[in-house]
Amino acid sequence: MTRLRFGPREGFVAAPPVDLIFEATGRNCNLILVDDAGTILGSAREVGAEMNRYRQVRPGATYRPPPPYDKIDPRRADDEELAGALRGRTPAQVKRVVDGVGPELTRATLALAGLPQEARLEGEALEAFVSALREVARDPRGASARALDRPDVARLQARQRRQADLNRVRSLLRERLRLAEKRLRDVDKALEAAEDADRVRTEGDLLLAHATRVPAGVREVTLPAFEGGEVTLALDPSSSAAQNAERRYRQARKREDRAERALDRQDDLRAEVDALRRELDGLDDWDDDSLRARRAKLEPAREDRRTRGPGARYPAPHDFTVLVGRNARDNVAITFRVARSLDVWLHVQGWQGSHVIVQAGGREVPFDTILFAARLAAGHSKASGGDNVPVDYTLRKYVWKVKGGPPGAVHYTQQKTVFVTPSRNPAAERA
Repeated sequence: MTRLRFGPREGFVAAPPVDLIFEATGRNCNLILVDDAGTILGSAREVGAEMNRYRQVRPGATYRPPPPYDKIDPRRADDEELAGALRGRTPAQVKRVVDGVGPELTRATLALAGLPQEARLEGEALEAFVSALREVARDPRGASARALDRPDVARLQARQRRQADLNRVRSLLRERLRLAEKRLRDVDKALEAAEDADRVRTEGDLLLAHATRVPAGVREVTLPAFEGGEVTLALDPSSSAAQNAERRYRQARKREDRAERALDRQDDLRAEVDALRRELDGLDDWDDDSLRARRAKLEPAREDRRTRGPGARYPAPHDFTVLVGRNARDNVAITFRVARSLDVWLHVQGWQGSHVIVQAGGREVPFDTILFAARLAAGHSKASGGDNVPVDYTLRKYVWKVKGGPPGAVHYTQQKTVFVTPSRNPAAERA
């Protein structure tokens, strides 16, 4: 962080002293103007509560420096410092405290240390992990290659794959078992309800037999029962005795129909429950290939990603995908939920229109792909009837929401501009 001090200036209109702060924090770098009291006067990039609840950068707010970057450098820290930071953690949490060690290097470290993924870094496991981390920090690429070449690592990875398959199959079978047991309980409830169908039908017969004794508009009535004594029946006051009787007949028929369907399924459901329980009990004895095949059969088919999510999708040149927002909600979703920081973001200049995203997928986006997306951005805008329409494009990481603005309203920077002919289907015109 660099802080430049500008002193007060005398004159017809006196200028108070201000500080210009440059926060060199990578993609989130910023220029902030602060007065003597520490109040923010302005900034190149505003940060509201919707982006950071703990530190806002906006006019009128009190300036707070960015938090220090306090991850440990594994090349410089000694064993005691590394052990102190890692003690009690899981391998998945290593990236929070050790600089430059992501999932891939964590797996290599675990392999060199001979530890499973679920290990808790304490005692001997912690010592082995710190020692392996030293080796990885000295030569990350070489250590990763050595970890993969070791026979014991291959065996460990095979055990971990088997355990993952076993856990997944067991989870899927338990889910199916819960569903089958619930359906079997529903069958039992339907059969119990059918046993009461005769009583409900008898109540209907009773209402018809004594219809003249049932006053209109009452909520219940007491009538002599066929087998002797009296019975009190609840009624719908807006219906006649005959209509209340017919309602009971329908209810009895529904219960009997449900029971008949339930009986047809009862034996199959019981057989399914018994088979699932036997399968769960014997899972530990299955070989690896059988587990893998069963997992593939049990797992639900994954939907094609191109058919899901917000935005209209267009295949673009060089096998890229372009997303076009179809409304304000879509614009917000594709820009701030779907797009990644290095995807290309486009919008027609000076007109209302759709947000457009080129999904880079870690590749450099060729210029003709950008032109393709720009034509779509112009075609899905209020400038679609014109020609030679200006379209701005930049990386998604340089786009942020307008505080308090309507959905889809954004600020952006680092943009370039191309002039294109609008089109809603550039692929067809290219063909």
